[in-house]
Amino acid sequence: MAAQSSIGRGARRAVHAAIVACSVSASGLVLASTAVASAPSAPVAQRAHITVTLRPRDPAALAREVRAVSTPGSPSYRHYLAPRAFGARYGARPATIASVTRALRAHGLAPGPASAGGLSIPLTVPAAALAHAGAAVGDTTRALVLGALPRSTRASVEAVIAFGRRSAARPLALRDPTHRGALTSPLNAGLGARSAAAVHGVSASTATGASGAPGPQPCAAASAAAAAVHATTEPTIASAYGFDALYAAGDEGQGVTVAVYELEPNDPADVAAFQACYRTHAAVSYVRVDGGAGSGAGSDEAALDIENLIGLAPRVHVLVYQGPNARSGLPGSGPYDVFSAIVNQDRARVVSVSWGQCEAQLGSAAQQAESVLFEQAAVQGQTIVAAAGDNGSEDCDTGGPNSSTGLAVDDPASQPEVVGVGGTTLLAAGPPPSETVWNSGPGGPGAGGGGVSDWPMGPDQLDTPGFLHVRRAAARAPACNVPRGHYCREVPDVSANADPATGYEVYWNGADTVPEPSGWQALGGTSAAAPVWAALFALADASPACASRPLGFAGPALYRAAAGDYRGDFHDVTSGGNDLTGGNGGRWPAGPGYDLASGLGTPDAAPLARDLCDDSLALSRVRGQSSALGAAVAVALHGRDVRGARLRYTARGLPPGVRIGHRNGRLTGRPRRPGRYRVHVAVRDGRGARAGRTFAWTVGALPRVTLARVTGAGGNRRLALTIASGRHAPWLRRIRVRLPAGFAARRHPHAIVHARHRASLRVAGSAVTITLSAPCPSVRVSLRVRDLGRGSDVRVAVGVRAGSTGTSVLRAPLGSGR
Repeated sequence: MAAQSSIGRGARRAVHAAIVACSVSASGLVLASTAVASAPSAPVAQRAHITVTLRPRDPAALAREVRAVSTPGSPSYRHYLAPRAFGARYGARPATIASVTRALRAHGLAPGPASAGGLSIPLTVPAAALAHAGAAVGDTTRALVLGALPRSTRASVEAVIAFGRRSAARPLALRDPTHRGALTSPLNAGLGARSAAAVHGVSASTATGASGAPGPQPCAAASAAAAAVHATTEPTIASAYGFDALYAAGDEGQGVTVAVYELEPNDPADVAAFQACYRTHAAVSYVRVDGGAGSGAGSDEAALDIENLIGLAPRVHVLVYQGPNARSGLPGSGPYDVFSAIVNQDRARVVSVSWGQCEAQLGSAAQQAESVLFEQAAVQGQTIVAAAGDNGSEDCDTGGPNSSTGLAVDDPASQPEVVGVGGTTLLAAGPPPSETVWNSGPGGPGAGGGGVSDWPMGPDQLDTPGFLHVRRAAARAPACNVPRGHYCREVPDVSANADPATGYEVYWNGADTVPEPSGWQALGGTSAAAPVWAALFALADASPACASRPLGFAGPALYRAAAGDYRGDFHDVTSGGNDLTGGNGGRWPAGPGYDLASGLGTPDAAPLARDLCDDSLALSRVRGQSSALGAAVAVALHGRDVRGARLRYTARGLPPGVRIGHRNGRLTGRPRRPGRYRVHVAVRDGRGARAGRTFAWTVGALPRVTLARVTGAGGNRRLALTIASGRHAPWLRRIRVRLPAGFAARRHPHAIVHARHRASLRVAGSAVTITLSAPCPSVRVSLRVRDLGRGSDVRVAVGVRAGSTGTSVLRAPLGSGR
């Protein structure tokens, strides 16, 4: 299956060239969307934000780097780049950026500084240039930029990003229409955080509730409201998905920054009221992009995203990135620019996205521009989590002029470097929870998104074992636009509760802006499921198991964990399906293992967080070895991988006579040739990960023992021996001389060593042990022995323990003499 991954990024470009729905110039420059609304009445003083995206200098090398930083055993594994370093290595060349900038400025346009990663240049266009363009606003925008660039420079430009109303991203929060009410209480009356805290007597000093249970606990008003509006509280979700075990261990996400992607404003007082009630104290700050997203309480999407994240990761630092959506009369690049700001500022380890657009309606140019940006995020060690959509398997069924009930998936969850999150209905919290795929049916609020993307399948899915059922016939060409025999990216990767009927409890006081209830209420949609997984990844990053090394692109780690201990890390969702309209033959149904409705399933957070961090294929350090010629050796290698992984050990450079057990990693045998050897051992698993160690192995010849003389007779004989370390063997440190049958040592042996060394001698029967104060190349020993009359030949066995290397005892015979 590894050959499948060779399609690479270049092939992705070829694939998307075949499905471009936008205008293409002779140079290949495309507009991100030609579905831009007309703007005849736009004020001339207004300026449109547009972004020119640039091609990376080496797309194939960038794709390899994405895989390397995500693959255990790779020298680059989790060695991430900063944005400037990324730009220097993979962004457009400085000369290209300078050329594009000069050309735009020369035509009266106002380009800003290029992004830190060198992949985009912001551009402002006067509304006067577009005000009378009518239906051709998109073509006019593209023509402005195209006309400004010399032909030699156009090939370096990926796309011109200018979204319009019809290509606007959609918030993916939903309500259950049967539960419109909200509980009336002082906290629901729009009080600020200080008043709310005063009314309920709560404090934000701890994330442990009054009940003593770990993690955030609701105040009385929220608990009462949950029953009234059929909401699921954060402690229930935490218990169902195993977060409480992480809280009990002291892990609440401290030290981790999470970015929340928003295309609408929110009222900070809503978040403050939620935190006052739940006794959380997450720091929340805001970053405005392209002027921000306006003011007010928003549509409730942002409040859901922020509060649900805080409710499950109460001590993270939240950065809310807010930019304009493409809903004004002028085209704009706000949705792309918010992603670009998150990636190029590189302040957050985890990114939560609850906005999306049907992949086909977005268009291939915008998808490609996003994809390169998400590759940059992966190389920088950022985890991007996105909702998979609320229209089930028919993501383009949006009700607009381009609506379609055909099979489709949602962007950016469909992007290969993004973790897509589908939806379930939480029937019982358990634990373990009882769940089915969320599908309200025709006329209902929605269903969890999923299906087959137009992107090629990445190595994270491609390299999974067969029992997970990830590689499906439904995802093979021609189901999507990839070469025959290859697989398509499958969505979602994972899931969480998303049914509005079992929605999450949030505080939102926006009834003055939209005709919805205010106060405590239940919200669902995959928009609510994405922050669950963002919180889990933040807790994993904060855990001791990750040792301050962020997960980065989490897709490979998720599938590796599933391959190692699927039942221990995930709750398999096996019932239901996400054919919302019923017009697609019931696709896609849930089943054992991975499926296109629930992905790998929902998390058991505590063991999964450990396995996400502990997924490095590693080989323990091997100390240098020193052995004797012909002596038996036994060295054990210790490889570590996810539980259940099958490992294969290899070695090169071993001394002749020593072999390796490929399955157990044991080095055994008897060295046949003295010398110094440089040995490299390695371990691989079934998914291509590799780890290795190199160490020195010295095989020494046997000690040289010379019988200088045997003097005396009868019971008063004296043996004079010279013992020298063998070739390549360590110097002598401890020597044991054992006399043959017929001789016994007397109490006064004598050893002569180097003048700076001392020796201690001990006699025990026929054995004499000599221990030197420091290693020495040779020793002369004089032994007083008594002849027991059982033979005239003298054969002495000499055992040597050399140096401090802990080698095995060596033995050598002593020839006869008189």
